[in-house]
This record gives sequence, structure tokens and C-alpha cells, in this order.
Amino acid sequence: MKILYITHLSGKRVNRFWISSIQAAQDINMEFHLACNMNGCDKKNFPKDCEKYHITSHQIDFDRNPLKPVNIKAYSELVDLLQREHFDIIHCNTPIGGVIGRLAAHKVGGAYVIYQAHGFHFWKGAPIKNWLFYYPVEKFLSRYTDTLITINKEDYNIAKNFYAKEVVYVPGVGIDLSKFQTNNNIREQKRKELGLKKDDIVILSVGELIPRKNHKMVIDAICDLKDRPEFERVQYLICGAGELQDELKSYISERGVEDHVHLLGFRLDVNEIYNAADIFVFMSLQEGLPVALMEAMASGLVCIASNIRGNNDLIIDKYNGRLIPIDEEKLAHSLYSVIRNTDQIKKYGKYATEIIKDFTTEKVVEQLRNIYLKRLLIKMGRIYN
Repeated sequence: MKILYITHLSGKRVNRFWISSIQAAQDINMEFHLACNMNGCDKKNFPKDCEKYHITSHQIDFDRNPLKPVNIKAYSELVDLLQREHFDIIHCNTPIGGVIGRLAAHKVGGAYVIYQAHGFHFWKGAPIKNWLFYYPVEKFLSRYTDTLITINKEDYNIAKNFYAKEVVYVPGVGIDLSKFQTNNNIREQKRKELGLKKDDIVILSVGELIPRKNHKMVIDAICDLKDRPEFERVQYLICGAGELQDELKSYISERGVEDHVHLLGFRLDVNEIYNAADIFVFMSLQEGLPVALMEAMASGLVCIASNIRGNNDLIIDKYNGRLIPIDEEKLAHSLYSVIRNTDQIKKYGKYATEIIKDFTTEKVVEQLRNIYLKRLLIKMGRIYN
């Protein structure tokens, strides 16, 4: 029995978004195959990762841009792969993987088709052009979908009006709580390593340096605190790399906050940096179900997040964090309120660690395993589709 997991790009290493699916498939002795564009992978370590996780990989020339002609080639490559390998399950991910994967699966036939939406490109408050283009495409392709997996409640409610045979809510891609625990020794060590003082108020954001993550607005809100006496102790750390790195570096200099705002780049020690922080800020414009926010919650941080889809699946305002409009002034006010109230920090962090227990890797693996197992039982004639 074989499963093909489709995503448009491999990334440098085996992606944490795949781990739950890999484990779920291998728990029931299914071969795990991966189809993606691996041109940008770490040529040395990616093959080692595939060997470690027992992944058979297949190069498909996907491009992120749906209008690129190379995606026609990717469609042909994927059809050839499906005809050659005869997969039992095809698990499509990402918009491009979801479109090309389902079209190819429909043409070849025979496989059970799953599409996992990691956040539809249309949402409450999205530009009307997104609804006019992406909504009808997703609704049409749902005809070729046996199980449509959504990872937040807003997408789930929308998908129930589609044509998929089954719509399932799965709480994201799962988080390994053992990797994100409060540790005072690590806190002190990491603060020292980063040049932070013991009494600094450390604010943290984790995410790509791209417009969607909205880092510039957070920097502006930090600057709004300049006149507050606590500002001298405020240190804002941003973990992540991306296209806006040079622009943000210049912007930090323009605002005169180089001594308070620090771009740390891509980090492999982010779980330790959570320990060094006091407050997590996540003012993203669009999300599915953000892993970084879940990691911060698991680390016991008070989280201030934008009131958008995905974030509001995780944060209950004034219970385990703050959920606020995407507004610089309101963010600055929330930051100052939390900074002034250490009891609030402790309370929010405590409740955050409780709520995040519903989003663990174990729970996600169990649900995916049940979805995969259902297909196997159908094939064996034990249940009817």
C-alpha cells in the first residue's frame, strides 16, 4: 500500500508540515512517497532526511506561480508518476499541489484523493479578487476530492458547502510539546548568548520576512513606546529570513531603534529563544493555523495576535492572550498593558499551555491515520465508500 504526498516545493530540509502525515502513514505500514520541486533543497541533507524518514521522493517541476507554463509540464510529470506507481492514496497540499494533484488524480483514477487546505486564499476580509478567482476554483476541484481536510474552523464552515465526499477538521499539522517547555536555565543561557540583560522585557516574533507577516507594523508599535519609562528595557527580536530583510534592516535604522529591534535571521534554536522571551507578537495579515503561534503558546508566552482566521482558533482574548485588530495604536496599547502587568503575563501563559494540548502532533497523527485507514478498509471491502 502506497501514499503519495504532494506539495509544490521541498524547502531546504524535510518540512515539519509533513511529519504528522509521514508518521500516520508509516503507523499502518504504508510506503510514503513525496512529489515536489526539489531544486531548492539542501543537496547534502535533504536526501539524508528522506532516508531517515523512509521517504521515496519524486521530482516534479512545480512553480509557485499558477500562471507559469512550467506547471503544464508538472501536470504531465505527475500523470506519468501516477500511472507508473499506482498509489492507493494521493494527499495533496498547497494551492498548486492541490490543483495539479487533483486534476492529475482525476485523469488517472483509482486512488483515494485527499486535499489538505492549509488556509484557503479567500477568507473573511480578503480582497474581493481572491473570492472571485480562488473560491470557484476550490469549489470546482472539490468534486475530485474524497476527503477535504481543513485546519481552522472558518475554512471548515466554508468547505461544508463544497462537493467533497467528506470534510474533516484537523487541528493543524501538530506540535511536539516536548520541544517547547519553560526552562529557566535555558532562559538565562540564551539571554546571555543574545546579549540580553536579566531584567530586559523581551518581545519576540517568528516568521518569514514577507509582507504577509506584517513585521513593519510591530516595529512601528515598538517605536510608539519610546516615551514610556519601560522602553529602555524593551528588546524586540525577529526570527526569520525572507525578501524584506534588507528593507526591514533599513527601516529599523530609519526609526532609530537599532539598539532595541534585532533581526536574528533563520534560526535552528528558536525553541530556546522562546524561553528567552516574555511576550510573543504575531500580527500576520493572513494565516491557516500558525505553527509559530502554537509554539509560543506551548512555551508559556503571553501572545498578542491579530484577530484573523487561524489565530482566533488558538487565542481567546483576555484568557490565554490578546486578540486585537490589525492596528498599530491598539498593538502599542496592548503591549504596554502587558508590560505593566506581570501577573497578566503569568496568567495568560499558564492558560495558553493548557489550550495548546488540543493541537499536539499525537492528536493530528491519530486523525490522519484514521483517514488513511478508512481508505485501506474501503479497498479491502471492509467498509463502503
